[in-house]
Amino acid sequence: MRGPGAATIGLALVLSLGACAGSPRGPIGPVISPTGIVYEPGIPPTRTRFSQTTTLLLVRGLEDRAIEVARDGLASDPENPIHYFLAGVALSRLREYEEADMMFSEAQRIYPAYELDVEPERRAAWGEAFNRGVQAYHSGNAEEAINAWGDAITMYDLRSEAHRNLASLLAREGVYEEAIKAYSLALAGLQKVPATYVLVEADLQARAKEKVSTAESLAQVLLFVNRFAEAEPLLRRQVLRDPANVRIRSDLATALTGQGQTEEAAKIYAGLLSEKDLGSTEVFNLGVALFRGADFDLAGEAFGRLTRLRPDSRDAWFNYANALFAAEDWEALATVGDRLIELDPLGKNVGLIAARAHLEAGDPQAARDGLERVDTAAVYVEELEMRPFGSATRIQAQVIGNKAEAGTPVRMRFSFYYETEPLGSETLVIEAPPSGESDTFEVLFRTAATAFRYEIVP
Repeated sequence: MRGPGAATIGLALVLSLGACAGSPRGPIGPVISPTGIVYEPGIPPTRTRFSQTTTLLLVRGLEDRAIEVARDGLASDPENPIHYFLAGVALSRLREYEEADMMFSEAQRIYPAYELDVEPERRAAWGEAFNRGVQAYHSGNAEEAINAWGDAITMYDLRSEAHRNLASLLAREGVYEEAIKAYSLALAGLQKVPATYVLVEADLQARAKEKVSTAESLAQVLLFVNRFAEAEPLLRRQVLRDPANVRIRSDLATALTGQGQTEEAAKIYAGLLSEKDLGSTEVFNLGVALFRGADFDLAGEAFGRLTRLRPDSRDAWFNYANALFAAEDWEALATVGDRLIELDPLGKNVGLIAARAHLEAGDPQAARDGLERVDTAAVYVEELEMRPFGSATRIQAQVIGNKAEAGTPVRMRFSFYYETEPLGSETLVIEAPPSGESDTFEVLFRTAATAFRYEIVP
């Protein structure tokens, strides 16, 4: 999110913007903006007693009264754009942004060159709403931030910060269609040229970077909601810019798979898996993309490779097991499941997956032993999730009561790794909940880690 100092803009003074308001009706030669826009003549504004009174009221900060007089002017002379402009100014300062937007648009429809006066007012309203959204966001008020940034993008679209902040927050809240709309509007706005000021080279470079990052974010949301056809051209342009990027290529393959273009997708995946110098994060992302694309055999190959890069990672082995389960590769899963139980001994689903694999692989005794181990567990630990926590690492999970009497202490030691390097451990004692009931717990480790496992200790 952009900070509150990133886009502070003061309110414009309407008197300084109203030079054209006193001109007589009728064009006096073409009007050309500082950026080279040549405007159609339209109907120029004419000063009236209503506009003069409205202007004075605005200078005095009496916006409520100003909008009343401006509306009287509209009723008196509906083809005079000055009344629409002044009504827009009053409404924007009253934070009635949707109606202000309509008034400004109508003023420009009647007299296109009014953009030269409207644009600074829109930018001023944008700055106020944007900063209000930043303050709300930093105060933890997501709803207020969404509303404020929505106001900002209603008023002005030549700056993308509000659009991108809004879209990111909407996506985090699960409002994906609105997030897609906000990202799309941001891209459209970045294609426009301002009317009242010339973009210098630094501005153009910044906008080019914003276009790239916005398109990348839009592609990710489109992929998430399975709008593959719309994501594909965005991803192809990203591949052209960064052909060595593993994530982008795997995302493109996912988009192609989602549209049934499996032959091209298979070539991309095969090329990625053949690269020997992929890091663990890249291998993980590739495995996720393959799994989402329902290519479970190749997903298993990717996650199997990840277990060699992170041999003590409970998550790597868990993903490997799930890929093998989806591929119904029971013999491989029987071995992998046993290894996973060593890293996640209280996982109920983990134990059931391993038991099922042994049964399907033709070893019913191992399956029975596995089911007995699951049935007699003191408690179950499920929904394990490891996340960065600043410069530390946090694990969150659920403990579910089973055989242990409620309140019985259960002692677990969590070990942390950076790839293959041991970093240390944390011991946690939790109380068993009543059978079938659940509680949450977390483990905080002082160092950033990429992998973890746990074991039961006396």
